Amino acid sequence: MCDLVDLDGSLGEGGGQILRTALAASMLLGRGFKLRRIRAGRDKPGLRPQHLTCVKASAELCEAEVKGDYVGSSEIVFRPGAVRPRDMTIDIGTAGSTALVLHTLFLPIALRADRPVSLKLVGGTFNDAAPSYPFIETTWLSYMNKFGLKATVSSPRVGFYPRGGGELNVVIEPGALVPLTLVDRPPIVRVRGFAGIAGLVDSIAERMSRRALKRLEQRGLSVPVEIETVAWRSNSKGAAIALEVELESAPSATFVGLGAPGKPAESIVDHTVDELLEYVDAPIGVVDPHSADQILAPAAFAEGTSEYASTRVTEHLRTNADTMRAFVDRTITIEENDDGSGRVVVS
Repeated sequence: MCDLVDLDGSLGEGGGQILRTALAASMLLGRGFKLRRIRAGRDKPGLRPQHLTCVKASAELCEAEVKGDYVGSSEIVFRPGAVRPRDMTIDIGTAGSTALVLHTLFLPIALRADRPVSLKLVGGTFNDAAPSYPFIETTWLSYMNKFGLKATVSSPRVGFYPRGGGELNVVIEPGALVPLTLVDRPPIVRVRGFAGIAGLVDSIAERMSRRALKRLEQRGLSVPVEIETVAWRSNSKGAAIALEVELESAPSATFVGLGAPGKPAESIVDHTVDELLEYVDAPIGVVDPHSADQILAPAAFAEGTSEYASTRVTEHLRTNADTMRAFVDRTITIEENDDGSGRVVVS
């Protein structure tokens, strides 16, 4: 096992992010890894269907040798072959996050493809504790463009827990990474977004929209605020609100709130608006807390120095930095401030 990167999946944030980052890095570098104690601190430890999908899709993409690839497994060994990008249809089989499967496969495909590659991902497109489709479409894609990578996404059908069945369609263009510098926050241009429902009465979306507009009006933002209502095609019932803070010359920050049985529409909105206002009011930082850990991998693989300031340093960011350090010979520094914000430098 001396040729394998050895990882402890219980350290730091201790979730599936360690696995996804390891899979992407392993494919790009051709280095195998052993991951022990997978998701040890979670209520249902080990590989869940969503994580197993990432493993199997990665193995297919690079013809890897894998041990321990089954639901509930607490340890896997992954030995990659050469990455051979191809069009793929991947059905998680549950409401697991399609966005996190995309995160796993995106860099290996974009950096190794010689033609546009199409992915059809089936599962959840609105998920707790994972990026939802509106975040992918606005914020995440904008960051990938900043790194020199281009893709288009669409979601003809949304998927909520527990039934899933949503579709995330992606076309990934071949590309090459360039470093990123985002330290000083540019002016806010506007706040826009939508309140949407699937299989529920329209009045729920209307209540969410009114609540968000009222909260933001009370806050007295000095920029235009636009919030639409939408109804989605879906196999499942659900409600969500997405609010995007548009910046003049930087990727936007998008915040998503999801409904749940017995959860008032107003409480969904309040939590999302509070998160948005925390970002707006932060004295330091351009990159939102959710993006700060997600853009670390492209920064680590881009030649040259990348530097960015985030409004909040999270355990996800620290854990992702530790995972990347195990694979790449780069200096990854996280400078944390007393107010919780921080600066990331990859050199």
